[in-house]
Amino acid sequence: MSSPYDQPQPVLGAITDRGEKIMLRAAEMRDVDAILTACTDPESQRWTTLTPGYDRDRAIGFVTGYAPGWWAGAKGAAWVIADADGAYAGQIDLRVLADPQIADVGFLTGPAARGKGYMTAALRTAAAYGLLHLGLERVEWKAHVGNVASRRVAEKAGFTFEGTLRAYGSKDGRRVDEWIASLLPADLADGTTVEVLA
Repeated sequence: MSSPYDQPQPVLGAITDRGEKIMLRAAEMRDVDAILTACTDPESQRWTTLTPGYDRDRAIGFVTGYAPGWWAGAKGAAWVIADADGAYAGQIDLRVLADPQIADVGFLTGPAARGKGYMTAALRTAAAYGLLHLGLERVEWKAHVGNVASRRVAEKAGFTFEGTLRAYGSKDGRRVDEWIASLLPADLADGTTVEVLA
């Protein structure tokens, strides 16, 4: 039986609520500088599991190893979110968990792209792709309690907030509470499709 993972990782198209076209594509070497900027940004450092000292070598490693590794291992996908000109605006991972019908998402918006609705459109698209094309039955979003911007993105993308997981995550060597929300196939609007560009 064939698997989606037998083909190259797809390039997905999406449209923001403002009508702007974006693309979810593989990470490329031309993204390295923008990835470095996004991953060393104080807000990114504050709310993600990125460790201090993120450098150019790690950004290159994201492009050459981490991002393609998810698809190559049949464990999900890591995409760069590109604006209408093809430039890096952020990144999003769809990571299949131990239960192969459940995945979680992780995302990061570059400083210059915040507030444009790119991440909401990207999250909606990546989650729908997982539910419609990868056989997922649940996509989970989690964030450190207090990350209101990330929660807003998840809720706008159709995720249902489920509560707080006490001491579930870790940050800087300490346990932290995390919010959790989910998206199920039944949550998708009738006729939902995902635009596969390549």
